Amino acid sequence: MNQSSNIKRNTYLNQRTNIINQFEKFIIGPIEEDEVLSRKTNPMSLYLTGKLVPFGSTTEVVNEEEFDIQTKELMDTESVDELIINQNPFRASSMGYSFRLNKLVPMNVNVSWGMYDEEKYQRKQIDFSLEGIIPETKEWQLEEPGILRCKVKERNGTFHVSFYLLNGYRRNSYPLQSEVMFQTKIRIEVAKEAIIKFSSQADQWNLGDELLYRHVNEFAIGHGVGVNYSFIDNKCLLETTWLPHTEVPIVEHRTIEGLNTSMVDLAGMSQSTLKSNLSLIVYSYKHWVDKQKNRYEHVPQHLHCIVDKNLQNVAHIIARIENGIHAVVTDDKNYQAFQFANKVMAIQQGQSRSALEFRSSGKRLKPVFDGSWRLFQLVFILMNIDGVSDRSHEDRNVVDLLWFPTGGGKTEAYLGVAAYLMGLRRLNGVAYQRETYAGVTVFMRYTLRLLTTQQFQRATAMICAAEYVRKQNPNKWGIEPFSIGLWIGQDSTPNYIEDAKEKLQQIKDGNEVKKGNPMQLQHCPWCGSQLTANDYHFDDHSQRIMCSNRECYFSSNGGIPAYTVDEVIYNFVPSIVIGTVDKIAQIAWNKRFCELFGMKTHYDPIEGFVNNMDHPCYRIVNKQRVETTEIDRLIPPELIIQDELHLISGPLGSLTGLYELAVDYLCQYDGYGPKIIASTATIRGADEQVQRLYGRKVSQFPVPVMDARDNYFSYEVPFEEKPGRFYMGVCSPGVSSAIHTVQTYAALLAIVRNIEMYDDSIDPYWTVLGYFNTVKELSGTATKIQDEIPIRLKMLSRDNKKIDTLIHEELTSRKKAAEIPQVLSAMESKYNENALDIVLATNMISVGVDVDRLGVMVVHGQPKTSSEYIQATSRVGRKYPGLVITLFNSMRSRDLSHFERFKSFHEAMYRYVEPTSVTSFARGSIDRGLTGLVVGMIRQTDAYLRKETGAINFRENSITEEILDFIAKRASLTSEVDYEEIATAVLEIYKWWENRAEHEEKLSYKYNPKQGRVKHILKGFKEKTSDCDAKSALHSLRNVEGEIRIVEERNYE
Repeated sequence: MNQSSNIKRNTYLNQRTNIINQFEKFIIGPIEEDEVLSRKTNPMSLYLTGKLVPFGSTTEVVNEEEFDIQTKELMDTESVDELIINQNPFRASSMGYSFRLNKLVPMNVNVSWGMYDEEKYQRKQIDFSLEGIIPETKEWQLEEPGILRCKVKERNGTFHVSFYLLNGYRRNSYPLQSEVMFQTKIRIEVAKEAIIKFSSQADQWNLGDELLYRHVNEFAIGHGVGVNYSFIDNKCLLETTWLPHTEVPIVEHRTIEGLNTSMVDLAGMSQSTLKSNLSLIVYSYKHWVDKQKNRYEHVPQHLHCIVDKNLQNVAHIIARIENGIHAVVTDDKNYQAFQFANKVMAIQQGQSRSALEFRSSGKRLKPVFDGSWRLFQLVFILMNIDGVSDRSHEDRNVVDLLWFPTGGGKTEAYLGVAAYLMGLRRLNGVAYQRETYAGVTVFMRYTLRLLTTQQFQRATAMICAAEYVRKQNPNKWGIEPFSIGLWIGQDSTPNYIEDAKEKLQQIKDGNEVKKGNPMQLQHCPWCGSQLTANDYHFDDHSQRIMCSNRECYFSSNGGIPAYTVDEVIYNFVPSIVIGTVDKIAQIAWNKRFCELFGMKTHYDPIEGFVNNMDHPCYRIVNKQRVETTEIDRLIPPELIIQDELHLISGPLGSLTGLYELAVDYLCQYDGYGPKIIASTATIRGADEQVQRLYGRKVSQFPVPVMDARDNYFSYEVPFEEKPGRFYMGVCSPGVSSAIHTVQTYAALLAIVRNIEMYDDSIDPYWTVLGYFNTVKELSGTATKIQDEIPIRLKMLSRDNKKIDTLIHEELTSRKKAAEIPQVLSAMESKYNENALDIVLATNMISVGVDVDRLGVMVVHGQPKTSSEYIQATSRVGRKYPGLVITLFNSMRSRDLSHFERFKSFHEAMYRYVEPTSVTSFARGSIDRGLTGLVVGMIRQTDAYLRKETGAINFRENSITEEILDFIAKRASLTSEVDYEEIATAVLEIYKWWENRAEHEEKLSYKYNPKQGRVKHILKGFKEKTSDCDAKSALHSLRNVEGEIRIVEERNYE
């Protein structure tokens, strides 16, 4: 790193350090060592935490003049145990921590706190020290009201030591200010050789974690308070803290000396040069593996089997890399597709940077195509060459799971694979016979609307680059445009062109569009110019988005090749379809679903690809003869990309796994299915989850061998080289969450705004990002931004100036689809550009939100899962040193546990990621999903059954037999159900449907009021219909009941 970069990095780091120091003064105190507070600012209301009140008192503090308060009492010795065990969690009267020793050794103990005079609120510092061996439980009466208690217990040859500091006063009502202990702390030094770690009971169940995190040890556990521990020379220092903190290292990407990862250079290398260049990866990786093997003897014997397994997995990865290199440099089509992918990604990165610069500064800079692959991205592409190129290759049936921390570049890695496959598909076809390569090539699925729309914008930039390359050489890359479609449901995008036209007109008339907005691209992905309703154009069959910048390539040349209306997507089956997983449930309801999987009969130059056996061979349009071409089925999607795999869990995951059967079946071509790629930053139990979702084995990449800190492709960086993300915890027993929120936000806002000289170093900390577990909690804070936080901010500000209005936004499910891009754009505005002061968000922000300038987050309560916590907090500190402050609720045992063990948790967060639950063939999943799945698979496969009235044509045949076998075989791969059981359930659906088809005069799939009393076979779960024989089917995979009825079965003998 050059000197200017170091200076810039240190400037931001110094700014964060200042914020941390000032925050501690505002929250715990003292702001000044011998401070005298004004009568309007009493210490109890000024300082949020770090206080011990008399035992039995309430949390309020009043003056003697106002209430008749009983005289204070000092607790006797017998009351101390009662205080420690029975104190009301609302009122902290004691705090301390425990640690373990292998032998009794001298300890240096220091206890300190502050007291405030009742009259002047003048602070007095109190310190107490002792040194020596403490062989047994002992108690010291300190200066009133302090009591120090030490408990020593011998267990199995080790000594369990606990220290507590107590407020010795006892009161049955309100305490005085002078009775409260502030800034309480216990600090102990002990010989390093004597301290021993707490062992985790979980280690015996997960040897893999024990191996990878054996460098992380817990040496102390707090009791009602956080605890920090560190080693200096031959001493171990343990101290309580009301603001426990841990700096989590940043991951750095490994580079290989001599390896050229430039996308432009890779696109231009000869095959021999490319082989020599890429072979450096294999050589370096093997050398790293040899180093790991040399550490084998330092690993405990019982963990050797785990090391061996990890080494086998790495050996398999290396073999796949070698195979990928061989395939690229020996096969001309693979080589040209690899060149295509590199060229496309280079252009995409250059144009995207230029577009972002224009959006943020208004400066129109010439794109620079100097993009390079990160090592893991390039390797991931090489690993997947065989699997995506050869349908019969064994890698085709392996789900490749890209496991990398958030912000590491996973999206670019799988977009690179997608670009390679798109190019290869064109090379395998005939350029002027579009039916030989057209159709959906890549199917990308996400779980959240926000993530889907954001990735759509990023993927559209890649498609624009691919289309730009294609137009330069259509003889090679085909006459059919590369394109992309956003397929996410009518709440966000229109289903039909007529709906889109109406919504577009509403926008032009200045009216708000509440749902189904076709304007999902707010800016041109190529140049960054803003897009308006006037840039969106629709005719009877298609859609065009024309950039408003006349100098932009996509202001002409057919416009931006992106579709945001379902009808257009079905008509023109774009190269990439981006959708939400829950929309797969439409398989039973929408006859056009199968068209995404290549079910087409004709190509019409005006209408696109048509699925109609009776479509005319020509038409006269504007006195011109328009020829149509009869075609066979288009090639179905060959690559499935599932981002954020950890979110496919619970009821949504179970139903998704069931409906994945249909996707896999419809993607079958020449007897082979699609390649599947998944990505995540947080997951546990991936083997079982993938097996139940896709019925396939999983290959995780990359794989750490002996240490979670280094997997070869990335490694943790020492703080001296690069600052990490700084985590702090705040917990104040007896203080409401509302006061927690007001004081925390006011302190963070005041610290930055109190800085005398503003410069760019304050920008990452100007906007406070708040994360909430529920919308209800968020709503309460939103009201406080209007009144209480500004009042508190005035009190803390340097010039006592009141800020009347704080600029704030929220990012929640309450936001309309069209508003989300606007909020994200506002979040990118810097402090000197009318930046947001506060952004409040729910779990919507935990995936896919990439705003580099954000540097500080407040987390309201420990999220329900560690995965959610990791994902959410990684949204800050990506470009600049980040700060995360978690507000814990002392009344929630899980929150309190995380607070008391803050350091050990944050030093190994990924270790605590919970396994995901997927039960695709459990009884609940089958009851809710099987009917819709079976009906949908048959309807989309059999051309005679696709029409809405085609349900009457059902008869058991070879198609139904094949589908039954496909479903039953997949089900038998899980432990939930066997072949015969699921086959019987499917046959029952067949018999029911056939019986209805034989006895009804007309039969449709769903109820349509316009058809009168025509019978139908399906209904929604909450739909009321006169057809009592109709079976319920899901419209969305998110349609899961919030409550279930539980019936207890008792067997009496």
